[in-house]
Amino acid sequence: MKKARLAVIGTGGLAQSQHLPNIQRSGLAELAALCDLNPELLQSLGRKYQVAKTKTDYREVLADPDIDGVVIATREDTHVPLTIEALQAGKHVYVEKPLAETPEECSKVVEARQASGKCVIVGMNRRCAPAYVMARQLLLDNGGARNLFYRIADTYSFTWGHRFGKGNRMLHELCHIFDILRFFADSEVAEVYCRSQRDDDESILLTFHSGCTACILSSGYASYTIPKEHFEAVAEAGMLIVEEFVELRTFGLPHVPDLVKFFPGHSHPDHDRQHVQRFAEKGYPALLEFRSQLAAKKANTALPDAERNKLPLLNYAVDKGWQAAIDHFADIILNGAKQHAASEIDGLRASEITAAAIQSRQTRKPVSISSTATANPFPFTSFVRAIPT
Repeated sequence: MKKARLAVIGTGGLAQSQHLPNIQRSGLAELAALCDLNPELLQSLGRKYQVAKTKTDYREVLADPDIDGVVIATREDTHVPLTIEALQAGKHVYVEKPLAETPEECSKVVEARQASGKCVIVGMNRRCAPAYVMARQLLLDNGGARNLFYRIADTYSFTWGHRFGKGNRMLHELCHIFDILRFFADSEVAEVYCRSQRDDDESILLTFHSGCTACILSSGYASYTIPKEHFEAVAEAGMLIVEEFVELRTFGLPHVPDLVKFFPGHSHPDHDRQHVQRFAEKGYPALLEFRSQLAAKKANTALPDAERNKLPLLNYAVDKGWQAAIDHFADIILNGAKQHAASEIDGLRASEITAAAIQSRQTRKPVSISSTATANPFPFTSFVRAIPT
């Protein structure tokens, strides 16, 4: 069976935790090349994944006619130029979020994608999470979303948060949430209102053209033991709740009996898979137990640092759609599948909402979004394209 030949550019923590093992596990993709500035890391990963082509110059990867697509997992400030060069070289692109720091930079990728005829997937992967795919379909089947609530609360006592500095959670984390709420609302954002008493601790109200509203509670001052993401949605009648991707509950939806659905976890290549099945069997209670156990181990200073540092990353223990997104990327390349993962236009929309939220936080006033977004208020029912192979 033919597989899409993918190269990963940037082989740091995210690539090692997600992209490399997910490509290796995929039945549709093959890990054909690795590219990084660190030759020692390349050598190590090349041996681990049995990849012969390891390059320190990304231009050699883009010039390789055997490469069908690239996964870009480099620093955020390199996403735009690398994506544009890859498209110009005739490669399909999966690029990590955020696509860019400003809407203007995102627009450059939109233009390059249109000129290339290739596909761009932006790594706002929650659209591919099984729990969210089911939740969205339930909302559409029951009159659509009317009132949404999303809590994303974490602690910044980890390297990923620190390296961006205070106040940057909006750009580097909430782009995910802005995108998934557009996905659930099936509409574009008309107005953003953000209030904050301190950096990285915000309440944000989104008003959509459809009339739907969404409230976001975002905090970097929560706890290691609390589930990071919680989603609630009220449909035309009835509602549903998703607890951190492992459990979905419905209440009073007219066209479906009340249900409780559990979802398996996501495995990390360097850790056991026990939690994967526990989540599938018990849902949210299993997740709470798992978090408490890891928190206790992390706080146990009697354990060697090496053992504590080997604990599974909680953010990677649940299925947020990484594997499905890679499989979808390969399916587009191989079969011209219709794209439902976040595109470069979705990356642009997320950037527009982010810019409006930052402006609102500074001015303490609502900010209207008056861009081309208003020209296509229902992008997920009309903006689906087939990509030529």
